[in-house]
Amino acid sequence: MKDFIVKNANIYTQDKEHPWAEAFAVRGGKFACVGTNEEIDDWVVSRDTEVLTEPEEMLDLNGRFVMPGIIDSHTHIAMSVFLGGDDDEMPMCDCRSKEEVLQKLKEMVRKHPFRLFYAMFYGKVEILADDPITRDDLDRIVRFRPVILLEEECHSAILNSAALRYFKIKEDATDIAPGLSRYERDDEGRLTGMITEMTMVPILATERPKEQELRLGITKLLSYLISRGVTTIFEAGNMTDEDFIFRTFRSMDEEGKIPVRMFMSHMLWHPDMVEDAIEQLKRYKGKYETANVRFETMKMMFDGTQRIHTACMVEPYADTGTCGGTLISEDRLLDFMRELNHEGIDFHLHTVGEGAVRKVMNCVEKLRAEGDSGAGEPFRITVTCAHDEVLRPEDIGRFRELGIVANFTPSWNGGNCGSEPENMQKLLGPERGIRTLQSRTVFDTGATVSFSSDEVELHRMSHWSPFWGMEVGLTRQDPDFGQVREDGGMDGAAAPIYPPAEERLTLEQLIEGYTLGGAKQLGVENQIGSIETGKDADFLVLGENLFEVDPYRLHDVVPERVYIKGKLQSVL
Repeated sequence: MKDFIVKNANIYTQDKEHPWAEAFAVRGGKFACVGTNEEIDDWVVSRDTEVLTEPEEMLDLNGRFVMPGIIDSHTHIAMSVFLGGDDDEMPMCDCRSKEEVLQKLKEMVRKHPFRLFYAMFYGKVEILADDPITRDDLDRIVRFRPVILLEEECHSAILNSAALRYFKIKEDATDIAPGLSRYERDDEGRLTGMITEMTMVPILATERPKEQELRLGITKLLSYLISRGVTTIFEAGNMTDEDFIFRTFRSMDEEGKIPVRMFMSHMLWHPDMVEDAIEQLKRYKGKYETANVRFETMKMMFDGTQRIHTACMVEPYADTGTCGGTLISEDRLLDFMRELNHEGIDFHLHTVGEGAVRKVMNCVEKLRAEGDSGAGEPFRITVTCAHDEVLRPEDIGRFRELGIVANFTPSWNGGNCGSEPENMQKLLGPERGIRTLQSRTVFDTGATVSFSSDEVELHRMSHWSPFWGMEVGLTRQDPDFGQVREDGGMDGAAAPIYPPAEERLTLEQLIEGYTLGGAKQLGVENQIGSIETGKDADFLVLGENLFEVDPYRLHDVVPERVYIKGKLQSVL
């Protein structure tokens, strides 16, 4: 590992006391000194060290912009490979009506008459809100072979009768978690074919990739993420084959093929998994942990998503009068969180709805009070609420008060999966429906906020880029809904601004959430997240100053160089 000096740079450090610098020295993979050119020269002399003069040891960056390495604090590397989102055998449609969905299915059947099953992403679930597709509709097109229609968010599916039989879903099937993971029924109690959330696990587990395919997929994603400046990743879980996945990551790291830090998690998607969850995570840690593959966090799919009414709400949905559901009760959550705190295991929860977030906050508040009063152990773990799409105004300040990390995906701030404000108002009512994705308000309270890609699709790699997230977080406009530029790229300036416009984040906030905020979430803020003496030398070199880039060109940014622990990275 070479030691080197960087000089004449425009360094945005994320060190609150010294936010800007122009030089630093790297020794043993760590920042040894950070400051002005003169301070670095003085540091070299004070250590009786020869001034490094070879090009690879003395980097004169001539004013280039430098920032800390980026942390993607919630994404799904393995799940994306399992879903095979770049497989042209599973069409990715953007249908606008029930008739169009059924027509696309008919076309697929005509084109591939001998397939054993048919699967298709049909688009946004809200297009079927007033005219749902049932198993009977699908049976009229394909009767004896399974048909699976997935909506864009991948939180629900519609199955024909053959698919219900294939997955052994019988008429008396019991919901995994009422209001959350359920089998929809008609007025007579008959399965409609619509299934939600974790009832989909058998579908996702139908066909797993071979080890070589998983390795290639992991390599493809890591190559892209590193090329966009990501140096640390929180792997937010896979619902199946965890041993297979973790074994693959372990062997790849032992072979030197995992250059980033990977923080893994054990995902809980069924209530019955909670009982032995801690022992399972300990087993994974003992069996699969390596230098770059670590096991520190429990992950729970605590609620669902608004667009299929499975996110847990305090105030009922405006269009159904229901409130969604959670994987386990608040009382069981409290007990489980107490067990995690005793073991020192951090907790990361999928919490889209205001009710889910509130239940987590209530549990943390009780455990902190127990610790403060001496009735229980001091509360020492990090709890992260991920997504937080809808929040009660009275709960927003509790993130900071309770020390809960708020994890957001900035690329959703232009309308998650293309959702329109009118649809959210239909779901949540006129006021609440335009008061979503309030990451700016949470940030302004002084809470710890972390940012992520939360991607699961390989067919649109650009959305994995943190710079895509920065642009949408800054503008609340999604380039996908803008105009095509003359150079073929997308111009988000023409895209609609997703309300409320005052929730636009600042670039300073976005960089902090993608660096120091992520480090705090993972409990490694003393190691990474900023360019400070003693921390690992993770940093990016950009050809342009991010603060001077056209906001609608941020998604095009590609670092010139990416360093992890002082080592220059190349595409894998």
